[in-house]
Amino acid sequence: MNRARLYRILMIVGLIAESAPVQNAAEVRRLTLTGAVHLAISQNRALKIARLKMIENEQKKAGERSEYFPRIANQSNALHATDLENIVIPAGALGTVAGTLVPSQAAGIVQGQKTIFSSGTQISQPLTQLIRIHAANRIAAAEVAASRDDLKNAENQIALQVHALYFGLLIAQLQKQAAEQQTAFAGENLRDSEEDVRNGSALKVAAIEGRAGLLESQQAVLTADLQISDLSTELNDLLGLPLDTQLELDPAVPSSFDQHPREEYVQTAWSENPEILAAEEAVKKARAGITAAKSAYIPDITAYARQSYQDGVPFVVRNFGTFGVNLNWDVFDFGKRRAAVREREAQLEQAEENLRRLKDDVAVRIERSYNKVERTKHMVQVADQVVKLRQESERLAQNELTQGVLLVAERRQATAGAYKARADYLQANLGYLLAWAELEREVGRTPGF
Repeated sequence: MNRARLYRILMIVGLIAESAPVQNAAEVRRLTLTGAVHLAISQNRALKIARLKMIENEQKKAGERSEYFPRIANQSNALHATDLENIVIPAGALGTVAGTLVPSQAAGIVQGQKTIFSSGTQISQPLTQLIRIHAANRIAAAEVAASRDDLKNAENQIALQVHALYFGLLIAQLQKQAAEQQTAFAGENLRDSEEDVRNGSALKVAAIEGRAGLLESQQAVLTADLQISDLSTELNDLLGLPLDTQLELDPAVPSSFDQHPREEYVQTAWSENPEILAAEEAVKKARAGITAAKSAYIPDITAYARQSYQDGVPFVVRNFGTFGVNLNWDVFDFGKRRAAVREREAQLEQAEENLRRLKDDVAVRIERSYNKVERTKHMVQVADQVVKLRQESERLAQNELTQGVLLVAERRQATAGAYKARADYLQANLGYLLAWAELEREVGRTPGF
């Protein structure tokens, strides 16, 4: 091939490469555990909805507060009457003057106009209704606090889910490495078995067993790949990232904690757990509801002042002012108010019982989480000892391979065992950390935040 022809081929290849569409690699996002928790709390869609719900209740509270103040309203009317009542004065009704009737003939006096316009601007201030308004404000304030506690509880739950997915992804990645090492060992073992079969030093079943072991190892790799893909997708969705974002997780996670007596955790949870705080706000809301229901027995008294203007109404000045007090009271309603009070009292009993139930439930969950922390801590210690033994076994296998007294397949088996031990240790350690995160959530703190 001469130089000119080679040059033309290279030019064609270059043009094809330039015209080919460029495939953008998926974005790689590097994350630490703390960074993942912060990212989820700031971008998770469920938490955004919870924050909007809190803003909604805050605006509702602002609307209830405005009921304390006077209200200025205008009412205007324009109407047309089809007919008017006139005053008719008969002839001579006022007597006679020099023999002439007064009036000389019947006369009609028009009463106003058929088209009438009226407008009034009134300022009114509720008086006895302030009791009910105050109760409504207490209810609205309780709803704001409850929505804030619900948001905190949702943040704690999202942070715990981040921990679970983050740890699960790290474990799956290490399990995949262990499975790849096991696959390499199975491949070496299969080649040795086939060689032994050809040499007549082993039965054919040995090769079949080796091939089955290789397939099982490959299946383990594929299973780990699928698990990594699923966990990555779930974690991306939880963090509010594009689903195809490639995550590079930092395996260095905090592993030392200050452990306190379990009774201290229970007392802290009763004062900080958002579920309990929300239940306490429900009790306050129910009590305010009883006050609002009882206020229905009090007459509604409103002070007002009004400036009115009219055009078309007879015997009434165009501009005039009025002021006074308005009273509105239901004398008898066939037990409706009494039933409302009893309904609110039942709601208060429900809220108080629910608060007691939640306190007991949180105490049970803390007991369970505390015991889980203790158990997983011992599991980490055992797994650490296994890792040390497997690493020593791998070191000895490497030495024996160097000395020629050990096969490569057996060396790979020792390496695969060391990887598996590390995966088990990581799983035990991350299980311990996840137990701590669950305990933090039960207490009312955001794990990793």
